[in-house]
Order: sequence, then structure tokens, then C-alpha cells
Amino acid sequence: MNVFQLRKPTNSYDVIDLDLVSMAKQIVSKTGQSFDDVLDIVMEEIPDGNKTLLELSEDGFDCKYDPRAKKQNYDVNLYGNFLVLNARAYECLSKVISEYGEFSPLRTDGEELFLFNPLDFGKEDLSQTEKAYLDGYEDGLKSLVFDNDDISGKLLFKSKLQGGLSIYCTDDFKSILSDNKLCGLIFSNDLLSPF
Repeated sequence: MNVFQLRKPTNSYDVIDLDLVSMAKQIVSKTGQSFDDVLDIVMEEIPDGNKTLLELSEDGFDCKYDPRAKKQNYDVNLYGNFLVLNARAYECLSKVISEYGEFSPLRTDGEELFLFNPLDFGKEDLSQTEKAYLDGYEDGLKSLVFDNDDISGKLLFKSKLQGGLSIYCTDDFKSILSDNKLCGLIFSNDLLSPF
């Protein structure tokens, strides 16, 4: 079974302007929690799967749709450790990927977009996954391999060892995008590269 890391196409634009700070500010305005507490949650607990976006902001987020990204017209966009889907992609994918995460509506300037927060984790095969060390201290991973039995049948997942910051998929997800002619993602065999 092939596993891929989802990547943005080269020279693509960020689809929206919703960074973690603006996301945290919107949550603070709704909940009254402290900014520092919410920022910690958004930066650490959301990727780790300990909290969900819907727990913090069930009605979604306000943002702007970048005009340059609008011209690229991608159906699915990688945005940090989230996916942003246009209405067509949402219609095609929402039923098949909803068990792997949550959808949050995005209020933009007239465009219907949805933020997908992956919540499922793939179990790493620790016999083949190797940690990297720098000056005797743990420094990420040299290799990452997922347990085929665990990810069999999954479409999208994250890695606990990667801190939930990358999104991975199987051939099945790649096929669904291809069958529906949805564009905007690159499927990389290099599971650790940040580029």
C-alpha cells in the first residue's frame, strides 16, 4: 500500500488569510478565553488531536479568499495542517472523509469554502521508523513508515511522531480525487520532507 504526504503545488498561493493568530483572535472573541491559552490550543492541541476546532468555534471562521489563489482555481488546498475545500470538492469528499476529521465553514467574500481539520492518526511502524539525533538530542525523524494493518482502509491521517503537522493519505484518497477530477494537491512519496 502506498502512503503519500500531501503537498501544495509549486508556486501556489495560500488560499485564505486565516493564520493561527487570527484564528485564535476569533475564538477569543467568541469564548472570552485568554489569547495565550487559545493560541497554545490552536498551535499544539489541535494538531495533536487533543482538541477540535468545532469545540472552540462551531460556526467557523471569517477570512479572505486570496484573489491569486482564486485564479488558480484549485478544488482542494493544503493550508498548514488543514485542507481547504471549495463547494465542489466538499460535495464530492464530505461523506467519504468526514470520519477522518471535522469540517468548519469559512465565511469569505462570497465564495463557499470549508476548512477540514484531520483528526485521525496512523499508527507508525516503530520497527521501521527511525528517529534522528543531533549532538545526542532527538531531532525529528530519519524515516517514517506506517503500520499497513492500521492504515488499511483509511483515506487521511496524521502522525503523532510528526506532531500532527503533516497530512498523509493512501492510494484510495488519491484515486477519489482523480476519479472526481479534483485538483490542488501533490502526492509525495517522501513522507518527511517539508518542501
